[in-house]
Amino acid sequence: MMKIFTIFLLSLLFSSCATNKTTSRSDASAYKHNSAEKKVAAHKKEMVPLIVIDPGHGGFDLGTHSKSYEEKEICLKTAGFLRKHLEKAGYHVIMTRSRDEYLPLKKRAEIANQAKSQVLISIHCNSAKNTNAKGIEIFYTQKTEPWRAKKSKQLAQAVLSSFLAQTGADSRGIKEGNFCVIRETKMPSILIETGFLTNEEERKKLSNDFYLDTVAKSITTGVDNYFKST
Repeated sequence: MMKIFTIFLLSLLFSSCATNKTTSRSDASAYKHNSAEKKVAAHKKEMVPLIVIDPGHGGFDLGTHSKSYEEKEICLKTAGFLRKHLEKAGYHVIMTRSRDEYLPLKKRAEIANQAKSQVLISIHCNSAKNTNAKGIEIFYTQKTEPWRAKKSKQLAQAVLSSFLAQTGADSRGIKEGNFCVIRETKMPSILIETGFLTNEEERKKLSNDFYLDTVAKSITTGVDNYFKST
């Protein structure tokens, strides 16, 4: 009888150990699975494109101005709206300036290069002696590596198409320019002239927050289309 009882106890002990091992293995498997998921999530986060927005002018550099409107203020406000929409769309965003301050052109390019951003977008307003001149034009540079010139032009085309569709603005096309901020950067870069402050119709639009927000949305759509196509 004692032998039978002893065997019964040993059987229970063995069964308990086996269960503990199974549970332990299950816990370890779950831990590894969760760790893998976290690593994948972190990797995906790192892959989100970084975009640098460069609001033109600032500080003592007013840019073009007409009546009581200054380019530096409109650029900064547009950039603020653009940042909001890009971040909402899931992009990481850096602004070369977020307040009314002067920043040398090479410093702006340096910020984008050091951040290793995937795209730079410089925001400006236009002016002309002819007050009838109006419309949007986007510049990119060809004075760089062929791949970057090609990507910059693709970005310009995507943004221009979206801008025209959402704002109804006139198009002045995509042009080659030798501006420092798009020449000295190492990633696809464009400079957007969002309209003419010297044109009464466009000056009124550019002084309206709702219109600037629409401009920002259209640029965001263009950036989205660019990344989807490339």
